[in-house]
Amino acid sequence: MKAREIMTTEVIRILDDATVEDAARLLARNRISGLPVVNEAGILIGLVTELDLIARQGRLVSDIMSRGVITIGPETEVEQIQHLLTNQRIRRVPVVEDGKVIGIVSRSDLVRQIAMRWVCGICGESVRGLEPPDYCPSCGAGATAFIHDVVPPGM
Repeated sequence: MKAREIMTTEVIRILDDATVEDAARLLARNRISGLPVVNEAGILIGLVTELDLIARQGRLVSDIMSRGVITIGPETEVEQIQHLLTNQRIRRVPVVEDGKVIGIVSRSDLVRQIAMRWVCGICGESVRGLEPPDYCPSCGAGATAFIHDVVPPGM
């Protein structure tokens, strides 16, 4: 499984010349803990997190953001992402193509991946979704035929 299959594509981002207060409002309003920081051309130049907001001093996002952000491409395997998030002790990793953010993979995306697989108890058809499907696309069995199948990310 690849990053493009599990990433969040509607990424909330912020411009580097935005104020720290703007960043705080975006984080609070959207109940997220970090934002990719982009320049006017839409190129990723940093990341601003809750920790940056409370631990660093500055007026603009560019004053407090973390630079040298670890990024991945859309074809990065989930196992690699899992390794990055755990070994680098980061909570999210931007998915970048041609310097622009096209998605983001967070720990919660990996958790959601674990919760997404349903298997038809009649024919064995596997379907992904937060809820079981109304019917099996292979044998037509109803939603009650589906069993939640817990599979670690990347399997």
